[in-house]
Amino acid sequence: MSPGIWLFVLAILIVVMVHESGHFLVAKHFGFKATQFFLGFGPTVWSFKRGETEYGVKALPLGGFVKILGMNPYEDIAPEDRARTYGAKPAYQRALLLVAGSATHWVLAFLLLVGTSMTIGFPTGEATSRVAAVSTRIDGHPTAATELGLRPGDRIVGVGDEVTESWRQITSYIREHGGATAQFAIQRQDGATAMVEVELGEAIFSRNGRPVAYAPPNEPLRALKAGETRGGFLGVEPEPEFETKGLIGAVGDSGRRTAEVTVLSVRGLGDLVGQIFGGELLRAVTGDGARELNEGPLGLVGASRLANDTIERGQYLQFIALIVGFTVFVGMMNLLPLPPLDGGHLAVVAYEAVTGRNVDIRKLIPISAAVISFFILLFLAVLYLDLARPIRVPF
Repeated sequence: MSPGIWLFVLAILIVVMVHESGHFLVAKHFGFKATQFFLGFGPTVWSFKRGETEYGVKALPLGGFVKILGMNPYEDIAPEDRARTYGAKPAYQRALLLVAGSATHWVLAFLLLVGTSMTIGFPTGEATSRVAAVSTRIDGHPTAATELGLRPGDRIVGVGDEVTESWRQITSYIREHGGATAQFAIQRQDGATAMVEVELGEAIFSRNGRPVAYAPPNEPLRALKAGETRGGFLGVEPEPEFETKGLIGAVGDSGRRTAEVTVLSVRGLGDLVGQIFGGELLRAVTGDGARELNEGPLGLVGASRLANDTIERGQYLQFIALIVGFTVFVGMMNLLPLPPLDGGHLAVVAYEAVTGRNVDIRKLIPISAAVISFFILLFLAVLYLDLARPIRVPF
């Protein structure tokens, strides 16, 4: 398994462990009886018992759980434990217990952003002329950057007969020379400079400027969709200018970035619902060929591939952004008011607090089964897409 995939899997396991730790710590604080704390599901691989709680790892690394006495309406409860069951605790304690898991996702994302802001830093919005990453092949075709022998650390110091003053100047020149011969002055890492020529392919760019389709020289490019543009494509990513901050500045900046990621996650949930019930997911499943970035959802397998690509290209900031986005998205999804998610249990607590009536959890079991079945089908559909129609990332 590639290093980037290992790092992604490790990040997921950390998120799961911290999520369950949030539940567990609140349970201990308020005196709930937690009998199990496990990572994974299925058969037990390893476990040990300390005090009243069994800790361990199960065979399927698809999540984790903390077993709170009384959440299962069919379990037998000893008389001496009844005061420590889930149902015996006040509504606010049950609500805090349920929210605690997802709350850790925002804490993790925030801390990761603070650490990044203080060490690596974030781009200022400007890019240098230094090459940070090179795409060697796209859809089986070598890129122009490969033909030039460009490597991370090289500088593009001239385009055509002009000396470059900004990456925007370089980008503008590349876009204008799609399907044509372009000239570049390249300064290698050893200081040697050479003027080279190459025929550029063409790409289609989305509204945000990211390439979504590519064709090498003398090959046709698909038709444009709304909001898209086309232009030349070299196959390099520039090294951005980074700015690091002190602790106070990093805290403020990371709070703003965490809020932005939260807004994007809300939109992402809306997009996912639209893809499912609008038929886009079905069209993606019944289609063929590699998908583009905006075509259907991305699952864990696809995300791990994307994470590995960013690590192999040395784009560590993009890897961090992927982990932060994943962490917040999963935390938010877990708060959806659907049993058996934490948000579903939270909705029950809210209903009981407002109406003063207790809900028979056993009557919600069919709904929980339906939700679980739906998520299993969704997981299988997205897994199929990740394996049979992987996202094509042409950069």
